[in-house]
Amino acid sequence: MQKESLKYISDVLASVGIPYEYDTFSSSIEYLTRYWTGEYQEIVPSSEDGLEETEFILTGCAKEDILVLENDKETIKQLFPPICGNRAILDNGSGVAIFYENALLVPTGDDFIKKMQINLIIKEWMVN
Repeated sequence: MQKESLKYISDVLASVGIPYEYDTFSSSIEYLTRYWTGEYQEIVPSSEDGLEETEFILTGCAKEDILVLENDKETIKQLFPPICGNRAILDNGSGVAIFYENALLVPTGDDFIKKMQINLIIKEWMVN
């Protein structure tokens, strides 16, 4: 996964006001109703056409109200449509397409904290 793709995801989420940071949310959460973090797992290539695929995992945490995460899920699904995806040419000339795959609630064992995981599929075409 390219750092340019990570920046692109961050920029897209920021453009709609979704609080997000890659890996660890280090900003203050005192005044936030929710926040999202991201991580990824690369998929072993099955072809030699330059395509690299990655499963990108967004994890949202909310205080008490799961509906704020559900609202973000719908927004994220619109930002990264499951059929045609969100496609872009990155600053380094590589192409990226990002697709919503699915979402699931993550049990926390705490009535105060709610969590949701959203899985995105990222396809990147590198240039040399």
